[in-house]
Amino acid sequence: MTGDIENRVLRPKLIKLADDTDVTPEVIDYCLKKFRHNLNRLSILEKYYQNETAIQNRTMQDPDKPNNKISHSFAKYITKIATAYFMGYGVKYEVDSPDDNYNTAYKEALDDIIDSNMTKIKHFEESKEMSKRGISYELLFINPEGKLKTQYYKANEMIPVFSQTPANFLTMVLRPYKLTSIDGSGNDVEYVDVYTKLYVYNFMRRCGGQWQLQEKFSHNFSDVPVIIRMNNAELKGDFEDVIPQIDTYDRAVSDTSNDLDSFSDAYLVFEGIDDLNAEDEDGNEMSASESAKVMKENRVIYAPEGCKPGFITKDTNDTKAENHKKRTFKDIFFLSQVPNLTDEEFAGNLSGVAIKYKLFGLEELCIEKETYFRSSETKKVRLITEYINALHNTNYDWRNVKLSFDRSAVANTYEAAQIINLLRDILSEKTLIGMYPEIDDPAKELKEKQAEQAAEENTGDGEGNTEGVF
Repeated sequence: MTGDIENRVLRPKLIKLADDTDVTPEVIDYCLKKFRHNLNRLSILEKYYQNETAIQNRTMQDPDKPNNKISHSFAKYITKIATAYFMGYGVKYEVDSPDDNYNTAYKEALDDIIDSNMTKIKHFEESKEMSKRGISYELLFINPEGKLKTQYYKANEMIPVFSQTPANFLTMVLRPYKLTSIDGSGNDVEYVDVYTKLYVYNFMRRCGGQWQLQEKFSHNFSDVPVIIRMNNAELKGDFEDVIPQIDTYDRAVSDTSNDLDSFSDAYLVFEGIDDLNAEDEDGNEMSASESAKVMKENRVIYAPEGCKPGFITKDTNDTKAENHKKRTFKDIFFLSQVPNLTDEEFAGNLSGVAIKYKLFGLEELCIEKETYFRSSETKKVRLITEYINALHNTNYDWRNVKLSFDRSAVANTYEAAQIINLLRDILSEKTLIGMYPEIDDPAKELKEKQAEQAAEENTGDGEGNTEGVF
């Protein structure tokens, strides 16, 4: 690092091939070569998330000068807040059709697969990887027992290939991996699994040789069984655009610390004398360097009359430096659209409107995330529904599944209750229940309320009058 602040992260690029491209060793090599150009970017983003920022590599021409390397976890903070706000409560699945029995049976079959695959945890990890590096993946497969399973993969573990047509649809996905030899021979074996619309191809090579097709089999899905989780159209992470600002802030704080250290190491000047005059225990006069050492240890200065000891220090412009750091600090949150929750503006009992206004940037960021996540999750629901229909000989329609995303936000529950009460004569009970921020499943809550009302009607009039019951 030369000291200049610049954006060292290149923009991601999609790999596009013709629709009728066959899966061959040449195609695999081409995709791997293209993907390697993106690995450095993914590595840098992971390092910033782990707080391994550019300041950690700074060196000084003078090794004796202070060189503090103070890095700040802005990247992790941005990802944590954005992910928790977007996916803190997970995705909700509701089946909406005129037939209640159909809705119940379909929902139970869907929930069985979703819950057995710990989907809520995987969605959170996928969303976190999206926030960090712009993209993540989820693979669907049928295990040897015939169960539909899913597996989450990071941005550097899969290579998507898209069509060159205007539709730009997914044509194949490569998953390269390596099996390391434990005998110390270094004969590692490389593999690539290629997922297309109909088949899975497994290729293998040894020691950089040619790719050899080992196996080809049907994955039993109607589409490429890989769900691509895109953070945005540019495939960029949430903190990717503010990396220069993070570097600037790291350097500013580190330089301030260097100035403080330099002040602590200020030089002591004896004005008006040619030499120091400390003596040892035997009364012998000591050299200047030895005298200075003794004075430092004893915290006593031996100086003749007329001498004016004083420090030479570096003048610093604290106001200018602090203003620079404050401006950079604010820019990081402003440009990333993630609020600084420690700001005094978030203190107090804010109204719901005030909270929404302060979280407006984060909400807009999550709306973009939700748009792409909804599209990918719809594909997943379609593939799961096809599996359920084939397994149970049913005829469920994936279009009946409605997806919803509830934000993990601070809410003014008292204000929400007041609004619900004002709308009681206008909206349905289910809609009103769904407006309360503490209710996760409005339909379930409505059923429980109706069950309680039915129980009260069976035991009395609900007002303590049990006449005629016994």
